[in-house]
Amino acid sequence: MLSQPVLPKRKLVDFFISPYYHHIEHFRGGCILKRLSTTLFQRGGLSCSRLLASMTMFFVCLFWATPARCAGASAADTLDQSPPASFLTGTFSTHYRYRTTRLSGDQVNDHDLLEQLRIDYATPRESTYEIHFLATSAQDLDGDQDHRDFFPFEDISDARDTWWSGYLYEAHVDMNYLLPALTQLRIGRQSGTRDEPVFFDGIAADMAVTRRLNLTVYGGTAVHFHELDDDWGSDTLAGAGLDYFPFRKTRLSVDYLYARDKRESALATDQEDDLTSIKIRQHFSPFLRAMAALRHVNGESRDVKARAIKAFPSMDMEFNLTYFRQFRTQNELSNELASYYDVLGQSDPFQSIDVKIRKFLGPRFAIDLGYFARELINNQVESAFNREYQRAFVVFDAMDVFYDGLSLSLIGESWETSDREYAAAGFDARYRRKKDKKSATINVGTYFSLYKYDYYFQLGEREAVRTFYVNGKMPLSAALSVRARYEYEDSIENYHSLKIGMGYDF
Repeated sequence: MLSQPVLPKRKLVDFFISPYYHHIEHFRGGCILKRLSTTLFQRGGLSCSRLLASMTMFFVCLFWATPARCAGASAADTLDQSPPASFLTGTFSTHYRYRTTRLSGDQVNDHDLLEQLRIDYATPRESTYEIHFLATSAQDLDGDQDHRDFFPFEDISDARDTWWSGYLYEAHVDMNYLLPALTQLRIGRQSGTRDEPVFFDGIAADMAVTRRLNLTVYGGTAVHFHELDDDWGSDTLAGAGLDYFPFRKTRLSVDYLYARDKRESALATDQEDDLTSIKIRQHFSPFLRAMAALRHVNGESRDVKARAIKAFPSMDMEFNLTYFRQFRTQNELSNELASYYDVLGQSDPFQSIDVKIRKFLGPRFAIDLGYFARELINNQVESAFNREYQRAFVVFDAMDVFYDGLSLSLIGESWETSDREYAAAGFDARYRRKKDKKSATINVGTYFSLYKYDYYFQLGEREAVRTFYVNGKMPLSAALSVRARYEYEDSIENYHSLKIGMGYDF
């Protein structure tokens, strides 16, 4: 899969977050890299200079992040409990990715190097300003972007005629409380702080208009990372959002977004769109919360979403219900409102319902029951990326079984389409070992996907895919860790994917 960065959002999270972790096998530094590089050179197809340059970058980062640099604060610093005048934090990661499959009887391989850098600077003592930076890069170690025929591992980074690609997602300065009502002013490249996933070079401002009313305004040059005809400054966007708190546990939000997407190609049409939305969030009690949102595009209803979450502490149980309905056929829009139109095509009207129940059976066991249904509406006909199906599942979780740190999840599920039925099972075994406040983890498991959307298959959609995986994480110091992940996908075509890398937190 194409590796995408995880972008942080500075906004209120409405509901529970269920984090998932990619863990790693034990990694023996130079020994694995030596065997790996020897194998790659023997197989051929890999540039010696590019591999050496990439491995040199890896080892420079590895040796720079020695345990001495990761030492904790001194005793004097520990005694001083006041916040520091300023501090710098961040994360750097680099991964080597190897993928392989057989196509028409021939072995097809792909070698890439992926990096991500996150830097955050703040002044907590005075809270005057902040600096945030996020960038990624990718190198195609094969050096072959000129694929004349179908290539199963082609991705967005192969669209240009260079073996290196880089993307700057955030680089902005935040100034806090320049005025009593101006809580924050952000200048530079930034992601939107409202619900819509936008990136732009410009200005954003958060204002506390009254005790119950907050206002956010933003605008600038839109950033479209993967447009081949992108001419900086030709695409623009602007928006505003209001948050009103009529009651202590009620929040009403109204948003407006204008986007102008200029297309340079003679075959494409310039797009200019308006998006308006209204959302209400309500906490009925400490254990019951709900939300509802309605969006309009260019004066027409686009979709509606509603969610309710209820906890029953006396029964050790949680209930989650989500409903979504898309009213209209989504055709080509500006990049901000239809980022994947060129890949997925139009999206037909549909509705879906998602029900989940979690019951705790003591401190170490839990069971999940779930049902999801997706249905096309307005007599639409099924096609790739426009499917209707039902899925019911049960998951049994056991924590700290047999050994401390060993957890097991077992899943059974049933899939039903208009003409077929599937029964499937899967599992995830996780082992976590703590040492000196750091944890080494490893995951082994398998899962079933009725539909899997990716660029591997020529039509972009595969059916009945069984995936096996092994991944883990091994800390080498307080800040440095190595990571690895292996996946095998079994379907109409079979794929192997291996990712090995490191991460350094500072």
